[in-house]
Amino acid sequence: MSTWLSRQRKSDLQRYADDAGLKYNDSILKDDLSALLDTHLKDNATSLSKLPSLREYYDRTERASPIKRAPSNAPATAAGVNSEGDTPKPRKRRVTKVKEESEEASPDVKALAARTPRAVQKVAARVPLPPSPAVVTDAIERQTANIKAQGLELWERLGLDDSVEDIRESLSSVVAVQALAFILEGAGIRRETLHMRHAFNTPSIDALRLPSYPVKLPDFFEVLTGGFWAPTTLWATTSLIVPLIFAYFFNLTLKKSSTGLKVSSKSYQADPLAFNIVKALITYLVYGQAFRFWGLVDDTTVATVDRGFYGNYQGVLISSGIGALVSLYEAILKK
Repeated sequence: MSTWLSRQRKSDLQRYADDAGLKYNDSILKDDLSALLDTHLKDNATSLSKLPSLREYYDRTERASPIKRAPSNAPATAAGVNSEGDTPKPRKRRVTKVKEESEEASPDVKALAARTPRAVQKVAARVPLPPSPAVVTDAIERQTANIKAQGLELWERLGLDDSVEDIRESLSSVVAVQALAFILEGAGIRRETLHMRHAFNTPSIDALRLPSYPVKLPDFFEVLTGGFWAPTTLWATTSLIVPLIFAYFFNLTLKKSSTGLKVSSKSYQADPLAFNIVKALITYLVYGQAFRFWGLVDDTTVATVDRGFYGNYQGVLISSGIGALVSLYEAILKK
């Protein structure tokens, strides 16, 4: 293979191949393209040697050819035998090869070769050289493409696209917003009614240098006491039962259309806007204005529930306002 082609960049080799009319694959490696192009140029030297872009290749090939360098008046020999009948010595053949390679080497390489001992040169010739930057780049690109393809295949196999879309569709509703607010309120009430008690300690693992950690669990025996049921019942009444009753009967989503038919696809069993308005109103009356349901609820229970809310009862008012805005926004989108 031509040494001049092997020193060219892959982009230059592709340009030479296009000029020579050589068909190749874009993913071919640089070394394979160089060898393929060298064979093609040698087979079609008659027609391609006239191209300006390939003139340097053929000039170097002619200079490197031993036939071209031989004088025209040299006597012909047969089977490597000189005119005197003696076979050439191997030393002369090796010297000629070294001389040809040294002609193509740079001056710095010639000086280094002259100063380097022959034993060191033999050892250096057996040391495998690192690949060219183009080969490393091609290998990285292939590996990256394989990893990407495997990741996409795993993503499709697990069906994560469908799961994400289902979760997104479920959360994009007024009901999801209300459920999230109800869960946050319930977590705060649990903190005030079911206190955490020490249950046990985890065993220590000396080999992993893990100490013993205390584990706390809710004291479920408090469920049997009035300290749990009184605050829980009050919270359920003000945040769910009473607003749900009013929202069921004052349901503006059941309004009939101009044809007199109910628009069932746009209606709720309980109006979410009315639910949030009633919830905010009764929360303000009970926890802000000392309304005690005509003496059925004591101040201690009200204070316990109020402490359980994040931000006290003002946090419930804010969540009710958010729910009302989401209800209006959904109603506008459905029009």
